[in-house]
Amino acid sequence: MIKRSVFLFILVSLLWACGGMSDPPEEILGQWKTHEWTIDQTGARISGKMDFTFDKDGGYQVDYGTQKEIGVFRVDGDRLYTTENGQARKYVKIKKLTKDSLIFGMNRAGRLETVVLIKSKKENG
Repeated sequence: MIKRSVFLFILVSLLWACGGMSDPPEEILGQWKTHEWTIDQTGARISGKMDFTFDKDGGYQVDYGTQKEIGVFRVDGDRLYTTENGQARKYVKIKKLTKDSLIFGMNRAGRLETVVLIKSKKENG
């Protein structure tokens, strides 16, 4: 299984390097901190961490506090696709992306949620 995930990572990296995939939008690159995470139906806040880092080479990391996720990402229109090493691809809907904020909607186990991320201050200069 590890060999397969390494192969997939290399393949995706090569496709990006050879121009087979478009570059990620400049605004998404960098470190993002969780500002707010809510359940759409009730507005209830979720007290959790989901801090992202997006690299220009198409790699990403998510820090959930108790665990980390590492893989590759791509943006296609209003969708952010992530593929954790050795796992299936998933996506969230980008509701807003600016140089200092990223808002996305996701379906987590059948429940719609919205996550608001703020670009790390050191990323904003």
